[in-house]
Amino acid sequence: YMDINQIQLIILKKTFTKGDYLRRVNIIREYLESRFFKNNKENFLGYLSSIRGSQHDREGLSMLDEHFFNLFTRDNLYPLINGLLEKLKALPILTLYLSVLLDDYLIDELGAWFRQNLNPELIMEVRCNPTLVAGAAYVWNNKYHDLSLHYFFAQKENIINTIINAYVNEQL
Repeated sequence: YMDINQIQLIILKKTFTKGDYLRRVNIIREYLESRFFKNNKENFLGYLSSIRGSQHDREGLSMLDEHFFNLFTRDNLYPLINGLLEKLKALPILTLYLSVLLDDYLIDELGAWFRQNLNPELIMEVRCNPTLVAGAAYVWNNKYHDLSLHYFFAQKENIINTIINAYVNEQL
């Protein structure tokens, strides 16, 4: 029997924001409800297509296989889903402020970078703040960080350039 921590780790592999986490846990719940209570025999990728899941969600959930879904039963479905929602509250949160909303894949790249450099379990809460001239900032452990830091520029120049270009285009 796999515990909620292990299930959460599987989901977090490719899920970096609170919004994506909540939506994906919801998708998993709805898929399992359709299997358990509506006798849906469709596989998960077929299901994702039928609900018109975004390409980003499809890729983020593509590693979920039959082995993963067999961890759930009619009896443990809701306790496990509720546990996953509860455990989200316990994850360390990094609040990312962007001057413009970025592409989901860039957000994932930032999430992976933050996990590598700050905490392997963090989850991001992304907020839009058009007044940010630098393009981005984040709050971690109650400290505000401006993302125009030189080391960040050096390591993630392509992302920074995208943020700045998106910002410039918004201003034109």
